[in-house]
Amino acid sequence: MNNYKVTVFTPAYNREGTLPRLFECLKAQTYKNFEWIIIDDGSSDNTEEICKTFLAEKTTFKIIYKYQTNCGKHIATNVAAKLASGDFFITLDSDDTCKPEALEILLAEWEKLNENQKKLYKGISCRTCDIDGRLNGNSLPSYYLDCTDLDLRFKYKITGELWGMTRMDVINEFPYPEIQGLHFYPENIHWNEVGRKYLTRFIDVPLRYYINDQENSLTRKSNSAEKETFFMREHFINDCWDYFKYDRKYFIKNIIGLSRDGLFCGKKFGEIIKIPNTFFKKLLTFSLFPIGWLLYKK
Repeated sequence: MNNYKVTVFTPAYNREGTLPRLFECLKAQTYKNFEWIIIDDGSSDNTEEICKTFLAEKTTFKIIYKYQTNCGKHIATNVAAKLASGDFFITLDSDDTCKPEALEILLAEWEKLNENQKKLYKGISCRTCDIDGRLNGNSLPSYYLDCTDLDLRFKYKITGELWGMTRMDVINEFPYPEIQGLHFYPENIHWNEVGRKYLTRFIDVPLRYYINDQENSLTRKSNSAEKETFFMREHFINDCWDYFKYDRKYFIKNIIGLSRDGLFCGKKFGEIIKIPNTFFKKLLTFSLFPIGWLLYKK
């Protein structure tokens, strides 16, 4: 296997209680050629002090710590990408861990692709599980599946969260948009856009653990939830309608949700109707607007 360098990125907001667990997880990795970038997203607890203890400890991997005012995970990702020196970029949230062989397996799976395939794929993604090993979502139809993120969700009906590594040049090619007042940019939009250009090899192996505890929060919650989901609904309606045939119910829900969240965001009926980019979708939005209005009122 080639001696790739991997960048592991962790966004953190008030994570003094969970970062030590993640630190121990990274020290246990069987693959050693990686760096760890922690972007502190405006913490008010002892996150910075905890990270300084990591920096003081002798480790086999480089640690980079950077503080920013609270801007959200998507901005922290862009900052980390500018600091990164790896060939691959992996986001490992501060409330999660992964198996000791996780990085090694992801890289080994990448090496199974030939050189021509590597140009077409953004990276390798695996399954996640809870701390007891229960798979999050349903299984792939085979050990691995080569497709886009949209195909995985709509054509193959795979549910559950996935996790993996992405080529660094692809990360730099698709930075997150920095939208004023938005603390969380929906990751589905980002990866769907990447997936329009690149394939992913998905493997049916759980390598990442998600842990539900009282600390479980990636970054500060904001009151912009409706604004965030509004962006996501607009994306699926205008950019992903070619998948409507695979899950009509899902897209109809987004049509209704567009009205509900649009009203929460202060948009008027006339503004909402103009958002869908075809006459048919505008007609659907017009017809289903009363349902969205009722949900908004509730």
